[in-house]
Amino acid sequence: MNRRVVVMFLAAWIGRAASQAPLTLDEALRLAQQNNLQLKKQQQKNKMAELDLAGKRGALFPSLDVSAAVSYTDEIAAIDIPFTLPGLLQPRIDLGGHDRTELAIGVRQPLFSGFRLRTQVAISKTALETEQARLAALNQQTAFQVCLLFYQMQNLKKERRIQEASLSRLAVQLEQTRHLYRAAQVMAYDTLQVFNQALQIKIQTDQNQRDQRLAELQMARLLDLPSTRPIAELELPRPAVPNFSQDSLMSAAVGSRPEIRAAQLSQRAAQLSRKLAISTYFPDIGAEAKYHYAKPGLNQVADEWMDYTTVGISLQWNLWRWGQDRQRARQAEVEYDRLALEERDVRRGIELEVEKSLENIRFAAQQIELAERLFAQQEERYRIVVTQQREGVAATNEVVVAEADLTQAELQLQRVLIQYHVSEMELKLATGSILQ
Repeated sequence: MNRRVVVMFLAAWIGRAASQAPLTLDEALRLAQQNNLQLKKQQQKNKMAELDLAGKRGALFPSLDVSAAVSYTDEIAAIDIPFTLPGLLQPRIDLGGHDRTELAIGVRQPLFSGFRLRTQVAISKTALETEQARLAALNQQTAFQVCLLFYQMQNLKKERRIQEASLSRLAVQLEQTRHLYRAAQVMAYDTLQVFNQALQIKIQTDQNQRDQRLAELQMARLLDLPSTRPIAELELPRPAVPNFSQDSLMSAAVGSRPEIRAAQLSQRAAQLSRKLAISTYFPDIGAEAKYHYAKPGLNQVADEWMDYTTVGISLQWNLWRWGQDRQRARQAEVEYDRLALEERDVRRGIELEVEKSLENIRFAAQQIELAERLFAQQEERYRIVVTQQREGVAATNEVVVAEADLTQAELQLQRVLIQYHVSEMELKLATGSILQ
């Protein structure tokens, strides 16, 4: 019994430790593919489309039907004899009785339907492929949302470290200013200025903590986790000089984006809808063979159980329906033209996404270089001002301004670095390669 309790305790402890372990980007993407509710709902739509396709395909093959019927008629069918024969008691012959019972097994096979059944199968297959394309697009959008949240958390964590470093510098500066105030070398205003600067950074730190909590909640909602998990912190490398070929990226986007595939499938569905409307111009021919076991059977005079077989061909042809089929075909043509414009719009939108992402990446790369130079200069400026303050040639206000400029320069560098990686994710989304 004790061993069982220990095992249960260890299992619970391991599960809790796993739920509190830092969440990496790879694990977040994997959990999103498994747990995201939007993806699960789209997967159910795919299953519905698969079942619909299976049902439409079944209509092409013979169907087996079993029927049973019991009926009662208040009148008995009879044959009236217009003359009297010798020895005949009544001038009529009754056919069977009031009750009729029949059991039948039949096989039906459509022979020709103007390609209606095959067109319906093709429409269902196109619908399934469309749902699959939508699932692929939703997969990419979900992966982008996970990456975007992950990089936002990296930015918040880095900003928190920068703010804590600023608070540490200000704490040292506040202590030095207090010593100078006690030595009557500075005024009380100087200590208040340093303290106010530290208080402002503390407010930003609290806001940062709030934003991290909200991001963790949003990530848990996106991954459908029972509780929030801390997000692992990464050291983002400085990006290399971007070298992208816009033509190759455009080609990759056209070949990989599922939205274009979905637009093309929609046009194909419109063509098939027109074909289905035209198929009603033709007759519907089918064959049927049925085995009967009934009382009375074909010999109604005997009124006894009898088995027999019927074989036949049926034809149904709608010759005139006031132009309904022609209007449906015309409607499908108009829908095809609209979907062709929609595909063109999707392509232009993807081209714009690629161009914007490229422009953002190039701009961010330039800004990173400038931000690094600015940070290095502000760091050196702060060091010089602190040295001058110790020598008595720099005021406290100059130190506070230099520290604030240093903090802002470091925050700007961090934000530009994150923006580069976010733009890179946007480019991968635009070219359909974010899941790679």
